[in-house]
Amino acid sequence: MRLYALLAVAGAFGAMARYAVTVFMAHQFGRQYPWGTLTVNVVGSALIGFLGIFLLTKLQISTEYRIAILTGFLGAFTTMSTFSIDSLTLFERHEWWVSGMYITVTIMACLAAARGGMLLAERL
Repeated sequence: MRLYALLAVAGAFGAMARYAVTVFMAHQFGRQYPWGTLTVNVVGSALIGFLGIFLLTKLQISTEYRIAILTGFLGAFTTMSTFSIDSLTLFERHEWWVSGMYITVTIMACLAAARGGMLLAERL
């Protein structure tokens, strides 16, 4: 039961953080391009790569806290569902090139960020 409570709290903070980043990015760069979704997915990928290694090998925190952080916080922070809707919205607006670039950049940047986070954690 404690694990579920930790997941709920961490998930709530992750969702609030995602909303804050999305609002900030929209305020800074406008809403024509989904900068907020791209940002949370890349940052979340870097964090899961880093924290997945760092929390286990360096901090050696308990499994339940690791699950709360990686699944609860980062699961709520990143957003594949919004990425899908943003991509489809760009398609529906016939912005083929922008949509293709958004999908490509998101996938490549998230993979690179996750690997970069892992490498950083391994070197600390």
